[in-house]
Amino acid sequence: MATDVVVAISNQNGYEMYDVFNHCKYRGGSLNVTKYGMWTGSGNLSVYLTASKLIRRGDLHGLRLKIAGVIQYRPKNMRLVDYMKDINTRSLESMHKFVYAMILHIGDLFNFSVHAGEIYYWDRNSIHGRMFELLKENYIDMASNPRVMVSERLEFASLIGAAWPVRPCFMLLSTPTKKIKLDLFLKPFTTGTWDTYALFMIISMIIVALILKRENVKSEEGFGAIVLTIGIISQQGAYLFPKSLVGRIAVVQILLFSWMMYNYYSCSIVSARLSEPFDKIEDSVAVLADTHMRIAAEAVPYLNYLLKKWNWESDYFRKKRWDPLPQSKRYLPIEEGIKQVGQGILAYHTDPNTAYPYIEKMFDSSQICQLTEIHLFKESVMGMYSSHNAQFLEIARVGLIKMQSSGLRSRQVKYWSSKKPQCQQDALSTRSITIYETAPAFILLTFGIIISSGICLAENIYFHRFTRCRTITPEREHSSLSKQSSDQLTDSAHELR
Repeated sequence: MATDVVVAISNQNGYEMYDVFNHCKYRGGSLNVTKYGMWTGSGNLSVYLTASKLIRRGDLHGLRLKIAGVIQYRPKNMRLVDYMKDINTRSLESMHKFVYAMILHIGDLFNFSVHAGEIYYWDRNSIHGRMFELLKENYIDMASNPRVMVSERLEFASLIGAAWPVRPCFMLLSTPTKKIKLDLFLKPFTTGTWDTYALFMIISMIIVALILKRENVKSEEGFGAIVLTIGIISQQGAYLFPKSLVGRIAVVQILLFSWMMYNYYSCSIVSARLSEPFDKIEDSVAVLADTHMRIAAEAVPYLNYLLKKWNWESDYFRKKRWDPLPQSKRYLPIEEGIKQVGQGILAYHTDPNTAYPYIEKMFDSSQICQLTEIHLFKESVMGMYSSHNAQFLEIARVGLIKMQSSGLRSRQVKYWSSKKPQCQQDALSTRSITIYETAPAFILLTFGIIISSGICLAENIYFHRFTRCRTITPEREHSSLSKQSSDQLTDSAHELR
């Protein structure tokens, strides 16, 4: 199709020139002869075909092109052509169906038909796969599977252009963190608020101390003012009520302030608890490699290339987790893999467009919110490939550009992509509070019990020791006095005798 052959035939006035070409001989194309121009003996050249070569040769006259790709999920009772157009199974091999639809649109532009084939077997340890071998041998004209655009593949096939956005990832459920959140009870207020609150408590203690002094209430060096203030602010009550009007106003003011702060604090904790997202693992396969989560993958042709050739993170993951994994445990069917992801025991690698319909059907609202995606790379675009140095490369590129500029490519991407299940916010409010979230309260309670028990023990030791000493001393004095008096009485009796 790209050949420039002009045949000149002499006549009485000069030479008649004809443009001779065949779109594709081995695909059943016929020879096309079109008058190109006229050259006279006087040296005048007249060219009739002024349009570009692509416009002149753009009509392929129903030529039948061969395409093929790896097909894994086609039902046995469904024809391949019907399967490639079936919207009910669009989550299965959606990228394949997208490329097939794009090739059909290009065929409508340039008037060619398509014969679709399928590759049943591919070597899971191969980097490029059987499809690129067929492209290199010109056995097929275009690949119906998009592939990652890299320079190494240009030795096997010619790149048409970017087509399908892809972001394969490992999917897993985020488990609740096992770290104790010590700052949970400090989060509702900022540092400035806590400082102001502490300052107000000190001022309140001073005011309460003055009230106690005015009320002539005996207090042990101001300790009673501290206990009374903490009791009022903590809304635990007070052991006395002031008699003077000033004292009553002060106590009520402290009580109202503590009530308002308590409501602000409790509402802030509830709001933070409802809006707090799940603790999810970092979006990095290097971090996933350092976890103890089981891994498996859907059997897709591009996975080995991504693990071996993409970046240092994927290389680190491959050496640490993928290569040591036995071949029998590497791959799982999509349904079984998603089922184990829902059980929280597996990180499963697949295309999100394939997984989302299964997730929507098999997961509940809480599991959807816990779903985490760890991507091998940031969002990229896979390319369409044609046979090596193919004669249909130019029309395929022009057709793809027209699809992009007209918005037809974007429409097909949305049509064949699966919708991501959305996390419902009401599912977050039904989460149970774990022991790790309430641990600070129990730690504070335990610390208070230990301190109070220590103080109680010290008080009891002090009380028993000093009380016993005070009771023993008077008894000894009383017994000595009794003995002296008895001795004196005995002496007096002897004298009287």
